[in-house]
Amino acid sequence: MRGILASYRRRRRLTRIAAVLVVAVGVVLVIVLLPEGHSPRQDELGGATGPVEPVVEQAEVPVTAAERRAVNARLRAFVATAVTRDDPAAAWSLVTPEMRAGITRSEWNRGDLPVIPYPVVVPKKLDWTIVTSYPGDLTLDLVLQPRRGSRRGAASFFVEMKRRHGLWLVDSMYAEDVFGGGPSAPKAAATTTAGEPLGPRGRLSPLWIALPLGLLALVIVVPVGIGLLSWRRQRAIERRYRA
Repeated sequence: MRGILASYRRRRRLTRIAAVLVVAVGVVLVIVLLPEGHSPRQDELGGATGPVEPVVEQAEVPVTAAERRAVNARLRAFVATAVTRDDPAAAWSLVTPEMRAGITRSEWNRGDLPVIPYPVVVPKKLDWTIVTSYPGDLTLDLVLQPRRGSRRGAASFFVEMKRRHGLWLVDSMYAEDVFGGGPSAPKAAATTTAGEPLGPRGRLSPLWIALPLGLLALVIVVPVGIGLLSWRRQRAIERRYRA
């Protein structure tokens, strides 16, 4: 080993070989650890094996003045009874069966509703704008103002309305944002009405941090080790020469 490292050309050649090996090992590890991508077969998707019909996008439709009045009346009644919790029982018939799913009538009457309570001033005409408008389905941005002395800020709500049997009903309603107010202001909901998170949360494996650090250490340690060994041998040769 000492004879091999005595030559400067051999030491330089070994350094280059070590660097190439480190890069090659890194590439192999990345290829092995990365998941292989492939196009899933139809049977892997768990769906039908026949031809897939293309999805036809619905076009939005205009909202007439009569529909606006009907939506405002239904939404105002829901806010005055359910959101304020002044009369939850009266709000039972103002929502779709999907919004009442999993809630008994007695629980509903007690105020266990899938919408946060809010001390709102109920005006004759609510402050809302249309986000999307499809046949029998509306999504709205609703802004509510708090009662005086409640120490709450104005709050915006996302509301979905569906038309069933000729009537507009509230299908979902959750808070989006709160503007100012005291410390007791309601926080915007980060979940759906069923309490489910909006998206999954993942954790990064420590291996993805350890792998580049290990490769970087090899790139640094191998040349440094070879250089240190060469320096020590050169010092030994100089000492013998001086002696």
